[in-house]
Amino acid sequence: MTKRASLFGGKNPPAAEPTATPADSSVVQMPSTTPVAQPETAPQPPARKYPVAKTREGKRVATVYLEPEALRQLKHVSFDEETTVQELLVEGVNAVFEKRGLSRIA
Repeated sequence: MTKRASLFGGKNPPAAEPTATPADSSVVQMPSTTPVAQPETAPQPPARKYPVAKTREGKRVATVYLEPEALRQLKHVSFDEETTVQELLVEGVNAVFEKRGLSRIA
């Protein structure tokens, strides 16, 4: 029976170190100065760690801190109107834009 590794940070067995022969230690490999042609590729966007909903693609997050009673009231309004808190917040941001003479783009 083999012993399992500890789940709580037990020591792992030491890794085997490569042994160098005298012939290997006397040879020094110099980097090549000849440029190597790389195939041109379009820059790739960074990979996401998690999937993003289609409704959130291209959008950024904005956070608001509310008193517990204000959040409870907002949730009641969204329930009563059969909508989401997200849609109510977007409606509120657009109302702020409209009040200031800006376009409703949220």
